[in-house]
Amino acid sequence: MPQKKKLKLSRRQILYIVLAGLALVAVLTLIILNAYIPVKYLSAYLVSKNLNEQGRMRVNFIDVGNSDCTVVELPDGKTLLIDGCDGTYLHNLKVLKELNSRGINDIDYLICSSVENAACGGLAEILKYKNVDKIFAPYCPVTHITDGYKSFCEEVERLGKEISFCEYGAGVFNDDADYYFCFLSPDYHLYENGEYAQLITNPTSQNIKNASAVIWLECCGVSFLFLGSTGQAVQQKLIEEYNFAGIDVGGRKIDLTACDVVKMSDHGSTEGAFAPFLDLIKPRTAIISVGDNGNGCPTLAALANAQNVVGNSLYRTDELGTVTIEVKDGNYGIFKEKK
Repeated sequence: MPQKKKLKLSRRQILYIVLAGLALVAVLTLIILNAYIPVKYLSAYLVSKNLNEQGRMRVNFIDVGNSDCTVVELPDGKTLLIDGCDGTYLHNLKVLKELNSRGINDIDYLICSSVENAACGGLAEILKYKNVDKIFAPYCPVTHITDGYKSFCEEVERLGKEISFCEYGAGVFNDDADYYFCFLSPDYHLYENGEYAQLITNPTSQNIKNASAVIWLECCGVSFLFLGSTGQAVQQKLIEEYNFAGIDVGGRKIDLTACDVVKMSDHGSTEGAFAPFLDLIKPRTAIISVGDNGNGCPTLAALANAQNVVGNSLYRTDELGTVTIEVKDGNYGIFKEKK
């Protein structure tokens, strides 16, 4: 009875089989990995940890070019995220890397300060890959006003999350951990002459900027003021309200003249750097979040107005990278990514 010939593979055929097997393993590995870590942001998860210590607050002004993102590590271990960059891939990657390097997977408070892409463009991605609890956002039923705001609202809806509005009087007050943050502007969302009414009925670039949130953050006696993209009109309104009757939020009197750190408005535009307002609050430190742009920011006028008040304590993310301010026991220190 004739014997069957054994099938003999050439070296080239064996090599092809091995390579195909390795490719299959790689694909399966990526599929499994992507269920836990987004492959396109894989490098953002391969980071060393720099965890915050209990009782200390770290405010990280992330270097995301000409957009905005601030990560606040609160003294009780909670996290506040203000804005999420412009949504470009490299900036999304940077934000996720910063969050992961600080061991942050849960965001307790997320603030979308404006419908501008520079503020909300990357928030949809953050909502996909991080656990977010309470969300504050503008009152703007016209969700397609910008691409970034539209994608943010769609992701919020997909997750079934509720939104609290960024408006005067809203905020979070934690007396036990000695911190709070609240909104000084825009006005109440149903106020017929307020910033939101102007945004909805006439969404010009200026009205969009003036409807961005002004946020007061205070911890252990150190205070921060985030001016969003507001221009002279809103800042003049705050001056008048403060001088007339003071600013009262949540039963607390906000002392604007006690401001330690101001995040300058609108990436250091001339309109945002309103000299009378800076003269009122007299901050000790100023931060400008800025990158390459066609608007000439920061302008010479903005730099001059800021330096007239803070002197050399002016920090720019385009020059220094991410700027971190650590607060503990009523004092604060400043650390720069680039020396």
